Amino acid sequence: MDSNWYQTPEEVRFGIRYLSAHFYPKAYMSRWSALKPLSLSFVDKVREYSPRQYQEELDHFDFFERYFMREPLSEIKLPNSYIEFFDNLVKDFESGDVQAIATRFHLVTEGILATTGLNVLRTVGERYNLREFSSGIKHIIEDEARHINFGISLIRDRDFALRRLDELYPEAIKIVKDGEAYLSALTPFEDIMKMMDELKRARESNLRKI
Repeated sequence: MDSNWYQTPEEVRFGIRYLSAHFYPKAYMSRWSALKPLSLSFVDKVREYSPRQYQEELDHFDFFERYFMREPLSEIKLPNSYIEFFDNLVKDFESGDVQAIATRFHLVTEGILATTGLNVLRTVGERYNLREFSSGIKHIIEDEARHINFGISLIRDRDFALRRLDELYPEAIKIVKDGEAYLSALTPFEDIMKMMDELKRARESNLRKI
């Protein structure tokens, strides 16, 4: 944790922890324990999927665990919309349907939700000179960009993916809106909504090139 963490305004600190918990939902990990073996099965099933990408996801968890050791993210309660979204992610992995997994996980979870959240965390970390935190977030952003590109490369049915994006996007918006009270302490909420819309259009553009 940065030495100046406690010099950061309390509402900003909580907002950072709240948003970080979306990347490391420690209090809910047992609920989604099936994701680990299912993800490993996905690694075996999809030849191009590098075990490195799976390891990078674990490394991201480790970063948040270490950084918030004194203020564990397990104390953070996440909205039901988030829990339901990830319950359905487990179902997608259980189905073994690569197209369903790639659209929910790589396209929406990483390509819109995570990209938005990481950009907010990077910006607020830099604003308050949280150097250790900002450095860790920048590293995660670099990893996620590769993961998103890989996921898009798995999509074979463009029309299915575009329909799926339209279906899942309102769920992503609901997750973000449910955290408005905390996220607004980090950046103007309308800027977050604008970023979400821009990313949706960018993903649609990616898909239309398939």
